[in-house]
Amino acid sequence: MAQENRKSRFPAPLPNPTENLAPDYPDQDEPTNPDIAIPKKLSGSAPNSPPTPAETFVQPTPPPTTRMPEMGPIEIFMKDPTITEIMVNDIRNVMIEREGKLSFSGFTFTAIDELNRVVRNILEFSGRNLTPEQPYADLMLPDGSRVNIVGPPITVTGPSLTIRKFPASHFSIHDLLAREMLDRRMAFFMNACIQGRLNILISGGTGSGKTTLLNSLTDLIPKGERLITIEDTAELSITHTNSVRMQTQPATPFSDGISARDLMSNALRMRPDRIIIGECRRGEAFDMLQAMNTGHEGSITSIHANSTRDALVRLETLGMMAGVELPLIAIRKQIANAVDLIVQIKRHRSGKRRMVSIAEVTGMEGDVITVQDVFQWESRSGQAGHEGQGVFKITGLVPTFMDRLREAGIEFPAGFFG
Repeated sequence: MAQENRKSRFPAPLPNPTENLAPDYPDQDEPTNPDIAIPKKLSGSAPNSPPTPAETFVQPTPPPTTRMPEMGPIEIFMKDPTITEIMVNDIRNVMIEREGKLSFSGFTFTAIDELNRVVRNILEFSGRNLTPEQPYADLMLPDGSRVNIVGPPITVTGPSLTIRKFPASHFSIHDLLAREMLDRRMAFFMNACIQGRLNILISGGTGSGKTTLLNSLTDLIPKGERLITIEDTAELSITHTNSVRMQTQPATPFSDGISARDLMSNALRMRPDRIIIGECRRGEAFDMLQAMNTGHEGSITSIHANSTRDALVRLETLGMMAGVELPLIAIRKQIANAVDLIVQIKRHRSGKRRMVSIAEVTGMEGDVITVQDVFQWESRSGQAGHEGQGVFKITGLVPTFMDRLREAGIEFPAGFFG
């Protein structure tokens, strides 16, 4: 009964979290919710002045057809829009993913030579090769699909392929709402945090939807801000025109390669408003924390972890991999000061991907980083016939960074937090 009364007091419906401002507002160039009170940006031009070249710039569209390497018998899987991932374990075992669920494809290669031919076509098309010293490669196809190839001597039954297909369309926050990855109140909250320039860490397992969510959040960033993105493999689909995308390069016999740490150091000289790292895997996590603590608020990155607490532990470990001689307590203080929000994503056995928690990093108590959940997913999977079902709940705890949002002119509806 108390829960029903709480819902009845909440204003409904909530305003759209990502409603683009209409052209009638020439002095506002931000893709944000007009119902959230955000101060108008200072502009040197009059409201009715002609649009600047930056305002009239149209994002170029890719050509309708893209030349691809000959994929042989798995070409049919590449053309199937319902398949999101293709995994060739060996010639007799080819798995596919549809709607987040893995299944056997029912296809087998006739011989190892047929599989070798597909691998050779992909490598030659990308200008890469496998050697006994480096029998693996991570590359991207022209359509944006990410390919990982491993072969002998580290595989026993021949080469193995893992292809993550690039989505045909860019998922917006509305698309994620339609797929029940989050609810409207969470979308409203995330939009406010983006506009308020909070530093966000997206955490989740493999295939949980971290990159998809990161792409959607970048759509909410004001157009006038400059973004620098850093990735190992170009997976982000950034529609932000004021952005520069950078990608690491592997070592070759003639060069040492370019690491994410190298790109991170260079990005700080490029006058970024926000830095987006596709995924922190190594010592670049420490450089990211430094950037967040030195004037680059609103930065976003993702990390592999199974829970909010695991994400903090993993971030500590990656920070120590930077080779900087700092005690653990100093790294924890860096994390507590830099990261404002941790978004945990999970892929359920049903294939559904959901934000299972949004937690605020509140600081430190002694030598422990403290967090508090703002939103949680309450699962009903323990009940018969309710696998993957549940409800998004707000904990009732008001974030400690609300004063920062109010200073930015962002207000929440009355009773928003319960």
